[in-house]
Amino acid sequence: MVVQIWLVGRSNRLVQLLNSAAILVLTQSILLLQPTATQKQKIQGTYIHSALNFIALGLLIAGLVVIEMNKASHPETRFQNIHGKFGLAVYILLIIQFLVGVAQFYFPGLFGSVDRAKSIYKYHRMSGYAIVLLSVVTICLATQTGFNQNALHIRLWALVVASVLLVAGLLPRIKKQKLGF
Repeated sequence: MVVQIWLVGRSNRLVQLLNSAAILVLTQSILLLQPTATQKQKIQGTYIHSALNFIALGLLIAGLVVIEMNKASHPETRFQNIHGKFGLAVYILLIIQFLVGVAQFYFPGLFGSVDRAKSIYKYHRMSGYAIVLLSVVTICLATQTGFNQNALHIRLWALVVASVLLVAGLLPRIKKQKLGF
């Protein structure tokens, strides 16, 4: 039993590490792409943005695999709390966001033309920012899980402060004109 608790603790910390690294990489990919001005910068930035997002997606999938392996012995606990439900929703939204972004840039013909694919960019940007906010909420909700309250003791206030700083760092980079405002 002690070994099982130790392994669960280790896997939960691994999930935290993988998902935290993924959010860091995703945030960096957003920050990297926002200051582009010339066409060359935009194209280079998009390649790097997609590469970083691919890395982040790999980290997220690895985190999800660890979660699922951890829950395999007690599947009735899957997605039972609000953190788990939000987390699943964010994973799904991130995968959709990734696929749409890849399709827009690498396979614009799927939208009918390059111009039609480009016309969706503002929605891709807006949904990306919304996903960042949902990710932050999901991270904060982790403080309400039994495992955190019994073992990790991560404080909600600390995550709220970190989340406010994250959002404050992103806000100045948002170009309203690129969102259609």
